[in-house]
Amino acid sequence: MKRCRALLLLLAVMAPEVGASQPTCVKSPMSDQQIKEIMDKEKAARTDLPTPFPQYRWVVRREGCHYVYIEYGIPEAPEYSRIFKLNQYGVLVDVQPSGRGQSMKCPEKVFTERELAEIIRKERETRRDLPPAFPQQRIRVDRLRCLYLYFEYRLPERRGDYQVFTVDPLGELMDFSRSEPY
Repeated sequence: MKRCRALLLLLAVMAPEVGASQPTCVKSPMSDQQIKEIMDKEKAARTDLPTPFPQYRWVVRREGCHYVYIEYGIPEAPEYSRIFKLNQYGVLVDVQPSGRGQSMKCPEKVFTERELAEIIRKERETRRDLPPAFPQQRIRVDRLRCLYLYFEYRLPERRGDYQVFTVDPLGELMDFSRSEPY
């Protein structure tokens, strides 16, 4: 858990230049209410999700083809929220509980570095908004809950010269960012 927080803090502090992701979504957009209904069903049916707040307000954002469903516990306070991410089909792919809350069970399928590299390669073929691979690079893969962080570091290495791709546990590219070397 500490490693995940440190990694998130590091990414935020380095202020990566976030790419203006323009994926081609296959599924038609869902309404905020449809996402809320999906989340209500998931929370009622699954035991691996955080327990609901007694009272909360909710919001939905769209990030690329994925949805971010956020619950803010009432009364609102720092770290009294839960962030759920769903893919374009409405499948729950990640939960970010507040504090030391419970996290969802990840799918049994674990992607290898080679499989993740293939996912990124295919996305680069169809999306012009993705940065090209470095001519020479070193790869590192980290897990953040159920998500995969696929890092590419330019060789020879310079501090802060990398790009990172976030892949959901079903193999869909969620996001990418490119850092600025310093």
